[in-house]
Amino acid sequence: MVRHVVSWNYKDEIESDKKQKLNMFFKNAFLDLKEKVPGVLNIEVGAPPLDSSSKELCLYVEMTDEHILLTYRDHPDHVAIAEIIKDNCKDRCCVDFLGN
Repeated sequence: MVRHVVSWNYKDEIESDKKQKLNMFFKNAFLDLKEKVPGVLNIEVGAPPLDSSSKELCLYVEMTDEHILLTYRDHPDHVAIAEIIKDNCKDRCCVDFLGN
């Protein structure tokens, strides 16, 4: 199993009310990908995070194997979400690893 963990901060100019709307959008959009990309087993979106966090948005995805990671990355719906993230977020951190 592959685990894909990504986190971001919103750009400084993004105001609180827009962050709340984006959080809901990202939750719904990412969760929809589970049904659209075969081999995606689980998706969780952490937004807003606990106060102890250093990032404002987090994505956790479990996939069957590394091949699915590429399928997920290139899926048109994921590409569309990524464009919205690029417009609104900064400080991307990503870790992909093999899990049990």
